Amino acid sequence: MDDPLPRRRVPAMNAISLLGLLVVLGVFVAYFGMLFLLHRFTYRTWVFHAAVLAGMSLAFIGLAVGSTPLLAVLALGLGFAWFVVTRRELGLHGSGALRVRVGDRMPVFSALTTNGQSFTQSDLTEAAPALLVLYRGWWCPSSKVQLDDMRSHYTELSALGLRLFAGSVDGPQESAPMQEHVGSEITVLCAIDVSFLDAIGVKDQRGAPWYDRIWFGAASQPIPMPAAIAVGRDGRITFAERSTRVDDRPSPTALIASMSATEARSAAG
Repeated sequence: MDDPLPRRRVPAMNAISLLGLLVVLGVFVAYFGMLFLLHRFTYRTWVFHAAVLAGMSLAFIGLAVGSTPLLAVLALGLGFAWFVVTRRELGLHGSGALRVRVGDRMPVFSALTTNGQSFTQSDLTEAAPALLVLYRGWWCPSSKVQLDDMRSHYTELSALGLRLFAGSVDGPQESAPMQEHVGSEITVLCAIDVSFLDAIGVKDQRGAPWYDRIWFGAASQPIPMPAAIAVGRDGRITFAERSTRVDDRPSPTALIASMSATEARSAAG
């Protein structure tokens, strides 16, 4: 008489692979729902990566112990696609390196405030010590998180005497909601010339991804990589940092530490 045990084990093994597949699918639904339905973002993308790896591991275990191959192959294939797609889409494609350093004079640029007033590097110097945060655009959920991160450190930044500015290539009309979002703590600058982005090495030539152009109506044009540049009263750069991934941003804590060290050296000297 044949042993029915192997046949009884197949549904259990299938359940393991099915669970892995559901985990991977759940990550896709949660991530894209967060971006396109809730218009939110988290820099903790490692959580999603870890969940996908967990789902792929379950699928591999199920396959190893005899589950139906189709379920495991689907989970593993989707998991592999997740890492290929996110590696490409979370990476920024533009300037090879940041082209300004501490001690350099702030390059010339022109911009507008959301009420249409002209603003240049001279105005930034007059407001110094000042911090210019460059963000991708109104359509990008990570941009709001980037500016919220700066706002969360507003007390420490303002204690250093810094006035905060945030700029993008968006026009005044598109930038007005961002100004409303950040309130009076940050002055939003718009219509920053693309030549300035190229001059300082923060131009993302790819611009808004095709799906953001379709879903949110983002314009097809070069945009900034997330960056932060602090300027002193002499018009020279005191801090400069940029990001090369969407799920990264210039660190406010690094800026605060750098500015505090500079202030301490000045006091000691």
